[in-house]
Amino acid sequence: MKLILLFILFFSFSRASTLNNEFLSPNLESTFQESKSIFYKSGNLSIKGFSGKGSIQIYSIIGNKLIDLNTQNLSEFNLQIDLEKNNMYIVRILSNNNIKTFKIIVD
Repeated sequence: MKLILLFILFFSFSRASTLNNEFLSPNLESTFQESKSIFYKSGNLSIKGFSGKGSIQIYSIIGNKLIDLNTQNLSEFNLQIDLEKNNMYIVRILSNNNIKTFKIIVD
């Protein structure tokens, strides 16, 4: 009898959680995503879409840390840095307890 009650309780709970998800619009999640971008051109690294203070780390593709920089303002951040051409780098941005990782290729 207990087993049947547990099964009914489990089934009704899983059905209720499924119904709640049906009311969400599929585009609702993408509406709240912010556009974060990073560009490297002519020795200038530009970071857009972030706010507040944070940390910027740049790694070579094999994992060597090249730069670890703390900043008070990440919005419209620009950094003059010479990176070797024909190489790939990983840029890691830590802000407001969020971590975003980008891959850049320097032509």
